[in-house]
Amino acid sequence: MAPWLLLLLAVLPVPLPASPRCSPRCPPGTYPHPAARTRQRCAPPRGRSEPARCRALRCPAPLSFPHGTVEPRLAAYPSGSVLRFACDDGFVLRGAAELHCRAGGVWSESPPVCDDGEGDCPPPATPAGGVTTGGGRHHGAEVGVHCGAGLQLLGPPRRHCMETGRWSGPEPTCRHPYSYDLPEDISSGLGSSFTSILELAGARADSDTSLGRRIILSHNGSLHVYVLLDASGSVQQDNFELFRQSAVTIVDRLSSFEVPLRFAIVSFATHTHVIISTTEDDSLDADEVIARLEAMKFGVHGNATGTNMYGALLEVYHMILFHKEWSTRDGQPNVWRDTRHVIILLTDGRFNVGRHPRDAVAKIEDVLKIKEDREEFLDIYAFGVGTLEVDMAELEAVASHRRDERHAFKLADASALRQALEGALAATAIGDLCGVIIPAGNTRPPWHVVLRTGVQQRCAGTLLGGRWVLTAAHCFLGGESPHAWSAELAGGQEISIQGWKLHEDFNIRGKVARGVPEFYDYDVALVELVKEVGDTGAPRRICIPCTEDANRALRMAPGTTCQKQEVELMGRTRVPAEFVSLEGRRLNVRIKEQEERASCMGGAVQPGMPHANASVKDVVTERFLCSGQERGGECEDAACKGESGGSLFVERRHRFLQVGVLSWGTFNPCHTGGRNAEGELLRAPAPPGHQPRDFAISLFRIQPWLRRHLGGVLRFTPL
Repeated sequence: MAPWLLLLLAVLPVPLPASPRCSPRCPPGTYPHPAARTRQRCAPPRGRSEPARCRALRCPAPLSFPHGTVEPRLAAYPSGSVLRFACDDGFVLRGAAELHCRAGGVWSESPPVCDDGEGDCPPPATPAGGVTTGGGRHHGAEVGVHCGAGLQLLGPPRRHCMETGRWSGPEPTCRHPYSYDLPEDISSGLGSSFTSILELAGARADSDTSLGRRIILSHNGSLHVYVLLDASGSVQQDNFELFRQSAVTIVDRLSSFEVPLRFAIVSFATHTHVIISTTEDDSLDADEVIARLEAMKFGVHGNATGTNMYGALLEVYHMILFHKEWSTRDGQPNVWRDTRHVIILLTDGRFNVGRHPRDAVAKIEDVLKIKEDREEFLDIYAFGVGTLEVDMAELEAVASHRRDERHAFKLADASALRQALEGALAATAIGDLCGVIIPAGNTRPPWHVVLRTGVQQRCAGTLLGGRWVLTAAHCFLGGESPHAWSAELAGGQEISIQGWKLHEDFNIRGKVARGVPEFYDYDVALVELVKEVGDTGAPRRICIPCTEDANRALRMAPGTTCQKQEVELMGRTRVPAEFVSLEGRRLNVRIKEQEERASCMGGAVQPGMPHANASVKDVVTERFLCSGQERGGECEDAACKGESGGSLFVERRHRFLQVGVLSWGTFNPCHTGGRNAEGELLRAPAPPGHQPRDFAISLFRIQPWLRRHLGGVLRFTPL
């Protein structure tokens, strides 16, 4: 078949399926043509009789590429196309050599430029589908950007060469009105943007950490987050539920960071409805905010079904104004100036009630005095859902503009919005926070350490910070010297071991005379690595109880005692907990406490054990935690040989805290050595009549030893 015929077939429209709501509906990656501009238009436009059909979204073609070549050359590019760039001799390619056309009709990156090294600024990037006018690359030079017919300009129409050697403002793009972003394309960049905000809001005035935006907030700083939810008539119940779930995700995830936060939730249609305001004390309580979100009812706005974005943003303005006046009355007129504000707008259409939302943004910027030296104190993110009704230019007019960051996004549907937000928040982390898994779906936690002699895994351990790894003392009874050992950290990094410190009261033969051939009380050790390990990514340290790190992770007041932390973490009959398998997977157990503790501990001396005839108290002491499958109880995993020394940890709002060190168990489920198709060890069930038990040393019961050795690394709380 001739190439021109293939191209013709690729762009032939397909009939548009009928919509029960009379609005043009097309599958993802396509758009209706001719398109009705309102949702209720059922009849074809006057003078036309043809039905609407779906056309595939395509990426715009570069109209020019000075001093270089572009291959292949097409009028527009279908999804999946690859565009390749090369520069002439004497010019250097700045940017990506290949661009990929995404399903939403958007290129994967901005086009590159060919640079000859002359001038104060590099050549200004020309967006695909657009042209750049003007000339010069000296300080103060100005260029204009224009888009071709049928494309929207997103970004500044004019840019100037700054003294920093960069062009002002974000790079402009030219987009089809129905193009949209993919969740995976925006999550990483959005996560980085959130990270910068959280770093600034969480920074201490005496911090010397290099922050993403290089601004340090004073001790009085805090962060106010306003989530504005579209509840207009066009939002159906399924989208409303996804909007609400997205808001819950935002509150739940952001509240896990060590940043002073207040939340506001506002729903809007023709009028606004404040679910919770930053002026309320409850706005500090993430659980209360989430409870109010979950209590929201679909259709709360009744028949007032317009879209009043201006009104929603005006509610934010009034909240900011209240805090400004309150701080003045309180005798601290500058406190409100240290507060950062993040507005997150979720909508499925254009505004059609009230003034232009940009007018409300101007009022907010005015009261916050947002100028070049204070632009970091306000971030507005605008998310539009739906390819037909959302006007990307309108979102851009509302959203903040930051160099190298995007704040306006358009997604195909509400499920894509939720996916994008979850991905962005999962990729968000700040500084050296302990007990954070980034991204949230990672299987092997970043604090998990594998201890080896040669290639054999002997034990596991947990990174506590600096060069210290917590593990089990019995791992080092083989007589090998430290240089025979190595530690594999998250990310595959191998580090040699300098030495170890075993608990001075650990004595494996301490109760042989009482019928206990191996006694594991105080089975803990600290391994010292040959160098310190960074803990701001992978690997990253875990939180341990009775520290100020744990107080912040648990959102408890500074100085809260170790005893109160234990009540918070262990104050249940069955405490959900996890450990890490030989393959790096997280497995689940229940720590038996209170009235179930004695029964669990009794499993240490069940028939078949080497110490079956010994007393329970001679085998397990008050320093042990106990887990294991109960008859008829919830399914629990058992630890294998080689997993000893690893962490037994619990989760509290996306933060993880180690409560125990795995020591020994009554059954090895990996004893067969069999593996499944994926190469993972098969975990066999316990033999009939045997109740598997695993025992871990409680970190709450070895505090004097931990404080003696780690007092210079961690800040411990009062006991």
